[in-house]
Amino acid sequence: MALRLLLPLLLLAAALLVLPARGISSQASDCCLKTSQGKIPLGLVKSYSVQGPESGCLLRAVVFTTRKGKKLCASPDSSSVQKVMQKLDKKKAQPIPAQGKDRR
Repeated sequence: MALRLLLPLLLLAAALLVLPARGISSQASDCCLKTSQGKIPLGLVKSYSVQGPESGCLLRAVVFTTRKGKKLCASPDSSSVQKVMQKLDKKKAQPIPAQGKDRR
């Protein structure tokens, strides 16, 4: 009788060990823990990304990366943050002219 109960329990335990845990990533996330209320200097920023639950972070934030590689966390609800994001998107969408090549 005990053997009949033990086998299904062992199979259940093995299945739980094999199935991946949902929401747990094998990569560590570098998440913002708070956002800055200061103005984001457009001239110093080269790119941005958005963090939130879909990226494994509790706080929804815009992470700006400066030209020197520093990270600035800002609220995605701020109108000034949204303007900086739009300007960076426009700058990224502009074609880069070829330098040093003559067109014939």
